[in-house]
Amino acid sequence: MSYPYELKDISCFLWIARAGSISRAATTYSVPKATLSHHLRRLEDALQVELFVRKAKGLELTDAGKEYLDNCSAIFDSCENAASAAQRAHSTISGRIRIVASTAFGTSIIGAAASYFATSNPNIDFDLQMYPDDKIIAGQFDFDCMIFVGEPPASSLLRRKMGDVSFGLYASPRFIEANGMPTSLDDINRSSGVVYMRNGMPERWALRNQRNLVHLEPLAKFNVNEYWLAKYFTVEGLVIGYLPDFFVKYEVEQGALLPLLPEWRSDDTPVYVIYPAQRHRNPRVMKLVDAMCNRFEDFIRSPIYSVTRIDYGQG
Repeated sequence: MSYPYELKDISCFLWIARAGSISRAATTYSVPKATLSHHLRRLEDALQVELFVRKAKGLELTDAGKEYLDNCSAIFDSCENAASAAQRAHSTISGRIRIVASTAFGTSIIGAAASYFATSNPNIDFDLQMYPDDKIIAGQFDFDCMIFVGEPPASSLLRRKMGDVSFGLYASPRFIEANGMPTSLDDINRSSGVVYMRNGMPERWALRNQRNLVHLEPLAKFNVNEYWLAKYFTVEGLVIGYLPDFFVKYEVEQGALLPLLPEWRSDDTPVYVIYPAQRHRNPRVMKLVDAMCNRFEDFIRSPIYSVTRIDYGQG
């Protein structure tokens, strides 16, 4: 049976789907936009289906496009696995790895992990994408592995636990000088805080001592959906922050932040690396997964995540 399209048409479709737009695919894969558009149009004409819906922010797969992507990805992944297996004879791996992570604080893991892996595997290229939690859970994108904070929903995806993170209460010396040192949970509840928004809802501050579990709802001066912003406002002395301990390690060491009520801590939150079952035979993906699990503690303590207060002066 003959088909009125070529493998190049399918390759261009995969590149566009993985990048999310023709422009990003052109930049990522060094292919002219006109070439990508031509091959996509020819594939859609041959299949007599629309694979994408054009949106203001890029392209979104139709139901037919999602089905086609799943099947094409499996075929192309098998080809890449075969190529990687051949490359193992030369003790090297190459190709591109697509990693996605939550904007919550996945940045703080994905950056260190990709940097480490790129240094030790110079022939590997990366597509790194950050998504809000609700998009991560919906999973409407193509990826090789995903960094997921918390317990992932049930699915056919494979997962390995990288480690745990915990949260505590923090404030800057400037905040304490202006507002006094909190000595009780009631003091915390009456204070201005920076509140993380998860899936559009404010996240309560869950804290436990040896006997009790409480959920605080401080006065939200800032609602944010990124922990970098939460840390920034806390270091600036504007609010109390409920922050991952690893994320403020260097600020605490430098004296830019102080822990509050250290007897009250969050429960541990697990962090997983998740990947499709067919990637289990992909050497470069599994080597990255191994690195992320074996070196998780190193990655979350990378010093590049330190933020210190900026003095803007007067005026």
